[in-house]
Amino acid sequence: MMERYYTVSQIAQRLSVHSRSRMVSEDAVYGWVRQGKLQVERISGNIRGVGKYPYWIEETQLKVVLADMGYDVDRFFPDNE
Repeated sequence: MMERYYTVSQIAQRLSVHSRSRMVSEDAVYGWVRQGKLQVERISGNIRGVGKYPYWIEETQLKVVLADMGYDVDRFFPDNE
């Protein structure tokens, strides 16, 4: 199975939708990148619709980081998508 990737924008949207109590902005997610919490790959310039920051994060690594931060990753990433 191919690994799934999520952009900074997609991560912010998912966290905001599922958290209810707190909005998570692209800036906040990118802050985690700057702090070294998330290991990202730069998206090549010819891909559209990535939002403000042209980076994406591999799903398995993202789940580990979010779980460490106290998020319920099973709600964000149901396996049956």
